[in-house]
Amino acid sequence: MNRRPQPGGSFSREFLAEAETLLEEAGSCLDALDGEGDDPNPAKVNALFRTVHSLKGVAGMVGLAGIAEASHDVETLLDDVRMGRVAPAPATFAAIRVGVEALVTLVGRVAAGEESPALGESLRVRFDAALREASPDPLPGLPVLPPDLDASFSDYERHRVGEAARRGKGLVLVDLDLDFDSFDTGLRSAMAEASAAGELIGTFPGTASDPSRMAFRLLVAVPRDVDTAALGRRCAALRVCILRSVAPPDPPIPVPSPAVEPAAEAAPQVARGLVRVPLEKVAALVDLAGDLALTRGALGRALRRALAGAPDRSARYEAQRAFAQLDRLVSALGPTALSLRLVPVETLTARLGRAFSRTATALGKEADFVVQGVETEIDKVLADELADPLLHIVRNALDHGVEPPEARLAAGKPRRGRVVMTVAPRGREVVLAFSDDGRGIDRDAILKKARETGLLSPNAPDPRDPFSLLFRPGFSTAEAVTEFSGRGVGLDVVAENLARLGGRVRVRSTPGAGTTFEVVVPMTLVLLESLVVRVGDLRFALPGENVLRTLEAEPDDAEIVDGTACLREGGRAVPLARLDALFGLAPRAGRTGPESIVVAEDGERTAAFVVDSVEGVWDLLVKPLADSVPRLKEISGVAEVPGGEVALALDAGALLARVHASALAGRAAA
Repeated sequence: MNRRPQPGGSFSREFLAEAETLLEEAGSCLDALDGEGDDPNPAKVNALFRTVHSLKGVAGMVGLAGIAEASHDVETLLDDVRMGRVAPAPATFAAIRVGVEALVTLVGRVAAGEESPALGESLRVRFDAALREASPDPLPGLPVLPPDLDASFSDYERHRVGEAARRGKGLVLVDLDLDFDSFDTGLRSAMAEASAAGELIGTFPGTASDPSRMAFRLLVAVPRDVDTAALGRRCAALRVCILRSVAPPDPPIPVPSPAVEPAAEAAPQVARGLVRVPLEKVAALVDLAGDLALTRGALGRALRRALAGAPDRSARYEAQRAFAQLDRLVSALGPTALSLRLVPVETLTARLGRAFSRTATALGKEADFVVQGVETEIDKVLADELADPLLHIVRNALDHGVEPPEARLAAGKPRRGRVVMTVAPRGREVVLAFSDDGRGIDRDAILKKARETGLLSPNAPDPRDPFSLLFRPGFSTAEAVTEFSGRGVGLDVVAENLARLGGRVRVRSTPGAGTTFEVVVPMTLVLLESLVVRVGDLRFALPGENVLRTLEAEPDDAEIVDGTACLREGGRAVPLARLDALFGLAPRAGRTGPESIVVAEDGERTAAFVVDSVEGVWDLLVKPLADSVPRLKEISGVAEVPGGEVALALDAGALLARVHASALAGRAAA
């Protein structure tokens, strides 16, 4: 009986996790095949074929017939390419890419809760038509081969021999005579050398000189200028034979470009909440857990001795030492467990690179997408949440940043544009910068548009950062909005999404030279360095990155500016508010000692607020609250603080916005 994944169930989650990995591999294989023309690397084609075949099998096992059937169509076309029945022309791989994108869309529909999605009729019919139009590739004339070798060929190996002959490559037969005890090492080394020199078509058994030896024959297709004698020496070969070939027939007829509807843009974020864990990380966690168990046993024994009233101090010392070791292990266990959530940022940049290529083609732009720092690791959940806002920034850079080729040439620039994504860790944060070499943004145009639309009054002073206006809802300097982006149209959503993740974005630009969007986010959404304060009977945790300083409150700290309490900070007056008053909390009963002031910032906003006391700075495991839990928007989650008590995690952006709103209300009332 077919098993169907239920939305949100563990079975569905397992399928989605597997599908995400396979689709990422398929996209990477297609990217690797781009630019190889009509002579693609057969190993890469085979890798793509195996990936799609695996997706078909996984979908079939869980009863997703629509995905299995679509995977079968893509697999069929790939097999035709592998076996030479379809010419490996760019149009062929364009059809394959459309098929893979259709699979991304189908799997995304499963993630959205659809029970058994299938391709729409028009897309399916057109894709099938493209498959039917595939022209068979007549088998080229084969070289003259030893009879025993010719009889052992598979269909695929026979095709690769013919393809080598058709492309004018030489065929070399490498005979190996290896010692029985180490033949596996010698064979792997020879196969690696053969693959480096050309295409290793097949490995076949040979006839050994005596029972203590192992014989193998490697058939290799190599360019005509390869030094076969040197290849034999590198392979430690007994002999090397160059095989004679016959004249190849006419080249195959290429498959026509399929008229297939492009699949809708869909970032394959299909396995939220799941992450594939490298074995070395699991091993490290298991080792720590084992050490923790041993230390706990030692502590138990030591404490029993101490409680039994040992006459000397050795039991007490042993207990203290064991507990110190336990504390170190527990401290190490937390970050190690959290590291299981970390994935290379390459999993995110690969999606962006594919979206970049599709967008550039659709817009008629010529540009390269360069990524630096892909080895940086970020939280898996964070990577999923970042995909949409970063996709908008990338498409925005192409649509409104990089000029068309003719305009670039007229401006004295290279015909091809360039967008560079740089990823770098900075403390507990990750900085993702997107820099294009396009037309840039005119500050004066931003200010003019802001005054025309009423975002700035005619007499209001210019903001310190005019580019911040780009992130106001509905603001745009574009003459027309396209389907891809609009500078300012959608950027407000980008800023909101990043703020929800504890991140921020800022823009730098030089007219005529280009623009840089710099996105800063925490490396993980879980472990956050936080300042813990007490207000009344509650504790609150504020992200440490937002805290500028803390100070003991003095009676003359506050000054009244336009009827609003302010604190002098760096030569300017910033709003000052009581946190208990903001949240409607009763003052803490029996409080003694002076109060404290916390000065915090978020982007351009800076504010100060009064708390009962500052309790310390700790790395906290912040857990988000479910959407169904009623709460103030300034509360983003909960965290357990040392001692076992719970602190409410504050959203710095929302909190400072509320302080500034209260200050504006006070000024209006005055």
